Amino acid sequence: MMQSLVVREWGEIHLSKSDNKMDEENTIDRIFVNSSAFKSLAKLAESDDKQYRFLKFKKSTVLKVQNFVGVITTPDGTQIEILPKINKNKDSDEETAKKSRIILTKMLKVVNNLELLESTKADVQIKNQPLLEVLITLFLACADEIIKKGIRKDYHRIDEQEKFLKGQLQTHKQLNEPPHKQHLFHIEYDIFSPNRPENRLIHSALLQVLKWSKTNQNQKLAKHCLSLFDGVPHSDNYKNDFAKWSKNRDMNYYKEVLPWLKLVLNQQSPFTLKDKNAGISFLIPMEKLFEKYVAKMLHKKLSPKGYSIKTEPKKYLTMNPDAFQMKPDIAVCKDDKIVRILDTKWKLIDENATYCNGNNDKKKDISQSDVYQLFAYGKKYNIKKVVLIYPKWDKFSKSFSYRLEDELMLKIDPFDVEASLNA
Repeated sequence: MMQSLVVREWGEIHLSKSDNKMDEENTIDRIFVNSSAFKSLAKLAESDDKQYRFLKFKKSTVLKVQNFVGVITTPDGTQIEILPKINKNKDSDEETAKKSRIILTKMLKVVNNLELLESTKADVQIKNQPLLEVLITLFLACADEIIKKGIRKDYHRIDEQEKFLKGQLQTHKQLNEPPHKQHLFHIEYDIFSPNRPENRLIHSALLQVLKWSKTNQNQKLAKHCLSLFDGVPHSDNYKNDFAKWSKNRDMNYYKEVLPWLKLVLNQQSPFTLKDKNAGISFLIPMEKLFEKYVAKMLHKKLSPKGYSIKTEPKKYLTMNPDAFQMKPDIAVCKDDKIVRILDTKWKLIDENATYCNGNNDKKKDISQSDVYQLFAYGKKYNIKKVVLIYPKWDKFSKSFSYRLEDELMLKIDPFDVEASLNA
């Protein structure tokens, strides 16, 4: 029997003492899984490949989730939804999960250009469904819209041998046939068929979400869509079919499904788990998602004022030879000149932090290495202000600054993720 669990970043996954009582103590920050699921997750935590470590051991029977969000399913069917740790307020676990799910889904929309349904009904679905089902619901709605507008067909050249004449006889091939094959005709003709790369990818994605979905509504719509793509083979090579995606104007109404296909078929997710038996593995580092989201929102805000945004502008810390490449998250430019360097950090800092003895902590939870990094950026890019951006929350709501040098200031800015979703 499938078990669905929800946990936040930095939450804990415990090995249940009894496989029959897994749900008794589950909270948004601590969940219990059976021995089979825990064993599968433990293997991932033990992996030598650091980029696959979204889990770490806290002790032998406890795993700690790192700053990744998404969905992971273990071979035994246990599905774990990992949500962002947006705040530390006193909402109930259910309300916290709803808020986190809405924020994460809309951030994905902005970063990946996903077309979400902007309606009250969609908001209710996002609140009350697990993240995986939300993504499936929105993808299926997009696929259904294509079906309503018409599945595009194209002409395909067929080259084969038949017992009848159709189209054009390929005389040079026919003359080279031995006598015992003279009754077969080498012919060439065109057929008007929906077998084209875009439709093959949609068919493959529909097959995938039908396996993943556990709700009757999504399964029913997926089967309906599949029946209408029945004449289209599934894609044998995602990469090639994505490369052949048509950009013709008559295919404009297909473009909204493209980012969904990349998401579903794991071409756009930063990585997928190597264990093919693990089911869906949609995992995104929250640090990277926050960086891209802030860059998109700043572009929207600053471009009307004549500024442009560059992400990860590259320079080298040393010359002769060029080495130790520097890649700040975001550069704000005016007339092609960099005027600000910004780095985003997905961390909840406390502007009123104190030491254990009660004295004020002047660092305010900010990492010293991050300040060193911004100082280097300011000097190397020869600018007067650098900015560290952290998510806004109850204990960090106002900007403050540090003077690094006479001509270099470090500003610490809160970014209101919730408010920006409505901007």
